[in-house]
Amino acid sequence: MKILIVGAGRVGKLLLKELKENGHDIAVMDINEDICKEISNEYDVLVFKGDVTNIDELTNVSPNDYEIFMCLTGSDEKNILGCLLAKELGVPRVIARVSDPRLSKIANKLGIADTVCPEEAAAEKILSLIRRYSGKAEESYEKDFIGVERIDIKVSKNAPAIGKSIEELPLKDHWMVLRIKDRNGKYIPFSSSFIIQPDYILEMIVKKSAVEAIRALFT
Repeated sequence: MKILIVGAGRVGKLLLKELKENGHDIAVMDINEDICKEISNEYDVLVFKGDVTNIDELTNVSPNDYEIFMCLTGSDEKNILGCLLAKELGVPRVIARVSDPRLSKIANKLGIADTVCPEEAAAEKILSLIRRYSGKAEESYEKDFIGVERIDIKVSKNAPAIGKSIEELPLKDHWMVLRIKDRNGKYIPFSSSFIIQPDYILEMIVKKSAVEAIRALFT
């Protein structure tokens, strides 16, 4: 299938890699020039620099040439607007990454039937939607389907990851942090520069093949 991914963050890169390996025709759009260069150097895919909420820049990408349009930026509002514009331009299927459940309901009312929340295993759910749209039978898709699971890990006091930022840790293509709880059990904001602390709880999506290696980083 021809798929356009908007937003090459952690979720976008993970899906790009897996979908490309599964034989789909992928293109990527991102507003960040450095990210565009990185994707272009690493993957054999079409890469477009542009703002998905700019109708002229989106039109230049010809989104109606694609069967599925995924908007996976870090902004719920931008993802919803991008999908609405893509629908206006004739894209048959759109998928929006929306973290706020309230905005997800609004998106549904606006005609965006498929929204994905990172806290609900975004990568696995999106790939299941691709499977459904492509018409592949469950058994024929089983070998292609990404093997991921959602796990919670409490960081031990002697973990190798202690004192390191998320971006410094190895195996980044095999895991993604969804949310972090502090020692008091409260969710806290974080970015790739967040320093891992003992007794924090990380809610993660992890490739099944790498679960033990990832646990070893944090315990």
